Amino acid sequence: MVALLGIIAAVVIAFTTMRPDELPPGPVDYRGIVDHLRAEYPYPVLAPTPVPSGWTATSVEHSARTSGNRWRLGFVTDDDGFVGLEQSDGEVESFLDDRLDGFTQDGASQIDGATWQQWIESGDRPDRALVLVEGGVVTVVLGTEPYDDLRDFAASLEP
Repeated sequence: MVALLGIIAAVVIAFTTMRPDELPPGPVDYRGIVDHLRAEYPYPVLAPTPVPSGWTATSVEHSARTSGNRWRLGFVTDDDGFVGLEQSDGEVESFLDDRLDGFTQDGASQIDGATWQQWIESGDRPDRALVLVEGGVVTVVLGTEPYDDLRDFAASLEP
């Protein structure tokens, strides 16, 4: 009887302490949104072609404002990491200040003939970012993965 009460108590505690925001996000189909943004936004909206094996798109957001057209696409990787793609044609410096708060420059990478700036977050398990500013548009690839994976992802981006 005591064992049964212990099991019931454990189940109740597990259900009352699990929060919905701790559940992994479900997959999203972002292709229709990308097609819409490509027709509406005045810059080349990039998306990965193909998506790396084992990666799942879990978030997509966009907003068209007088301060700039922004959009964001997030993936959970095959090792439960995160990689995000963001683009904006708004004010570059304020966008980067917002997105890369706590990051410092960490060199550069050549990807398909373009120079992407590398950024790294401070801390024991830092996020990394690749940033390309071209034609008034800023593109950021940011995530928990190593630079090699971020470079491969950036190389897969197509308008």
